[in-house]
Formats: sequence, C-alpha cells, structure tokens
Amino acid sequence: MSKSEAEQAPAAVSRHVRRSFRAFMRILLMQAVLVLLVSAACLLMGVVEAYSALLGGVIYLLPNLYFTWRTLGNRQAIGARGVLVSMYASEIGKMMLVVALFSSTFMLVQPLSPFSLFGTFILLQLSGWMLHLRLFNTGS
Repeated sequence: MSKSEAEQAPAAVSRHVRRSFRAFMRILLMQAVLVLLVSAACLLMGVVEAYSALLGGVIYLLPNLYFTWRTLGNRQAIGARGVLVSMYASEIGKMMLVVALFSSTFMLVQPLSPFSLFGTFILLQLSGWMLHLRLFNTGS
C-alpha cells in the first residue's frame, strides 16, 4: 500500500463511521416518534397505560442510544481488535443499563401497566430489526 492510500484509509473509515452513526441516529429518532404515537394511543386506554408505554420506550431507547454513541460516536481509526473490544464492552454496558432501568421502573413506579411497558419495548425491538434490515439492505 502506498503512502497516499494509507493516508486515505482513515478518512474512508471515518466517513463510513459518520454515515453509519447518522443512519443509526435516524432509526432511533423514528423509534422515538413511534414511542410518542404508541403512548398517545395508549392514552385512550388510560393514563397508567400511556406512561407505562412511554417508560417502555425510554427503557429501549436510552441503552440503544448509549450503545450507538459508544460504538460509532467520535471514533478514531482503531484496529479490528479495538473495535471488537469496544463493541463487546458497549453491549455489556447496554444490557446492564436495560436491567437497571427495568429494575428501577418496577421498584419506583406504581401503578404500572406491564402489558404497555413490555408491549412497547417489544414493538421497538421488532421495529429496530425491520428498520435496520430496510436501511442496510444491500440487495445481495
């Protein structure tokens, strides 16, 4: 690899990371809008269902925002090993954050509608998969 190719490689990586970061943030924004729509629809059933749905959305979105920020935000060109370690550490942190948010929600929020809470969380999980497939489908 010549010197000019070596100098361009980090720029290409950085461009790809920035584009991926924007795509993931766009997906999280779409999911935040979905949370607001679901919470508004649950308001027809009652206030408890509405804020339970909102909490389910927050419990999903915050850890995913953390993961996206840790893995794709402001990254320098690091080796494959560093990327892998960063992703594993970020995923573990995300799981711990989900457990902490669910635990604190069940301990601190009363009354709570578990159906609305878990229903919104699961809906966002499914929508995330579908949005990622749609956004990153390369046609192969």
